[in-house]
Amino acid sequence: MKCDSCQEEETWLEIIGNQYICHKCMQKNKDMGFLFRTNIEIFKRVMKKLKPKDYQEYTLIAKEQIEKAVPDLKKFGIKLN
Repeated sequence: MKCDSCQEEETWLEIIGNQYICHKCMQKNKDMGFLFRTNIEIFKRVMKKLKPKDYQEYTLIAKEQIEKAVPDLKKFGIKLN
């Protein structure tokens, strides 16, 4: 399938809102990309709470929004820069 952001052919895509996004494009949001690489369960919890409608809204997720959605990040050993 093709990534809706970069249009490259990928075998594994994530669904963000109503779009299919590759892992390379997901890394463009620094904080969410870090969560995706370190702890996929926390990443999914943040996505479930914030519910971005599309990739554009996903890229605008800030560190403060993540910390508000999951206040116990330090309990899991995750420190956002």
